[in-house]
Amino acid sequence: MFVWFLRPLRFLVQAFGSDDSPRQLALGLSLGMLIGLMPKDNLTVAALSLLLFATRVNLATGALAAFVFSWVGVWTDPAANRIGWYLLSLPALQGFWTTLADLPIIPWTSFNNTVVLGSFVMGLWLWVPVYLAAMPLFVYLQPRVTARLRRFKVYQLLMGTELASHWRIG
Repeated sequence: MFVWFLRPLRFLVQAFGSDDSPRQLALGLSLGMLIGLMPKDNLTVAALSLLLFATRVNLATGALAAFVFSWVGVWTDPAANRIGWYLLSLPALQGFWTTLADLPIIPWTSFNNTVVLGSFVMGLWLWVPVYLAAMPLFVYLQPRVTARLRRFKVYQLLMGTELASHWRIG
């Protein structure tokens, strides 16, 4: 009955309590950072979200990072605007942008928007540093946090809620 209420909490606990490798956690964080930095009303974010769901990265870490970096993205929009404006106004790239705009699906990516293009480039630029910074952090933290979480009864209850939700009594 209240399993729908516990699912987000279970999702959060599963980020560290799962048996995913630190590499999967770091990749989830990096991909979530890229999704979170971008404005959400375009095909690019939909494709990146599909990539998050389709690959073997930690979904909970990616979703949490996307949520956190969505708030950070508000403060990075002025810098993203400047980056996007610079790239869209380069004379050497004018033909490239015109060709992209004439293709059937590419306008839905909103790369003609300075903030979208700048956020995407900023996210790609930060991808490797975020991954390299997160990897040793997850190598250090994940086994310790997992061992601590597994001792708590609440963790055991949260991990058993999916199984219990499918049982029918009477």
